[in-house]
Amino acid sequence: MYPSLTVRSVEEPTTLREFISGLGVDALYAYDRKVLGVLVNGRRLWPSAGLKPGDKVTIFPIITGG
Repeated sequence: MYPSLTVRSVEEPTTLREFISGLGVDALYAYDRKVLGVLVNGRRLWPSAGLKPGDKVTIFPIITGG
């Protein structure tokens, strides 16, 4: 259900949330539940942050235990 470590490049202007929703419903659900980490050019951003062509988006699962 959760994608493995992935680095994708933004091809057209969008928001971070729209970019993640383009990866599929499962990825958006995992992002909303905060079990999917996302970095844009090495930084954490708000879901409403604007992305520009050429930005690098790193997506990784958050693994917790306890």
